[in-house]
Amino acid sequence: MSHQPRQDFEQQASLALESPVFVIGPLRSGSTLLRLLLDHHPNMHMFGEFEGAVSQARGDRWPDLEDYWRFVKIDRQTSAMNLAIDPELDYPALVKDFLRQLYLRNPQPVVGASIHSRVDLLPRLWPNARYIHLYRDPRDVARSCIGMGWVGNVYEGAKIWCDFEKRRELLRTQEQPGQAIEVFYEQLVENPVKELSRLCEFLSLKFDPEMLKLDRDTTYSCPSKQYAEQWKSKSSAREIRWIELLTSEQMMKQGYQPFSRDTRALTIQEKLALKVQNRVYRMRYNIRKWGLVLWLQHVLARRTGIRQWVEYVKHRTNAIDRSLLK
Repeated sequence: MSHQPRQDFEQQASLALESPVFVIGPLRSGSTLLRLLLDHHPNMHMFGEFEGAVSQARGDRWPDLEDYWRFVKIDRQTSAMNLAIDPELDYPALVKDFLRQLYLRNPQPVVGASIHSRVDLLPRLWPNARYIHLYRDPRDVARSCIGMGWVGNVYEGAKIWCDFEKRRELLRTQEQPGQAIEVFYEQLVENPVKELSRLCEFLSLKFDPEMLKLDRDTTYSCPSKQYAEQWKSKSSAREIRWIELLTSEQMMKQGYQPFSRDTRALTIQEKLALKVQNRVYRMRYNIRKWGLVLWLQHVLARRTGIRQWVEYVKHRTNAIDRSLLK
């Protein structure tokens, strides 16, 4: 009898680690909200963003191990996880060991995270992973990227959505029946109980009302439909045109209908103006966030490639970025 609890734990761990759950969606698609909702289920541990599992790949090749070890120590998201690096492991084994370490901090039948980058590589690491595909209107995604300082205009923000959707399509060609489920942000915030119940059923769990009590221990609140389709009131006709020139074909596949009737391609002058405005905006945003001196160090360190300087600046900018996170 004394061995039974241990056997049960090992069996649960094996099942959880062989088939982790990943919330798959572009940046600013509501993935943090959805992940937190799932994490509040008593039988789920959705520990955060796990970009570091795949983001450093170059093409179809895994990163050099020593370069990756340095990345783990200085990347804002990954370093915050305080992961132990076993130098004896190759890349796939090391990333799987990271998941094991994170699982052991809160062992639950379901473990997972959100990922926005090289999602097409996940089947190579976890062939039996389960995927929750989160979709959101690109007109809202593109606008939301500006507020994060990643882009200076919705045209560049739409590129972030497009780049991710290309990776998503590659992942979808590798999925097996029953391995994935879809959820739309707009439906999630309008009827969270219904959508979360569907997701729980997919994960062989029952919906728990605790999932909606985000305001108890996070800065997020219960989903509200007021956050859906904000582009209709906050985007100009010109901005909608810019976004739809890049996204209309793919967004229609997802059920979103274009609004702009102006389908003229951008002129060279328009593209140049958007590119310059984007660079100036990002520069000013980071100067306001980090201060002029640290921003200059950031630029010079990256250009010179001096490793110790790069790592020093990265640690300082990480500290500021963490303090500003919601």
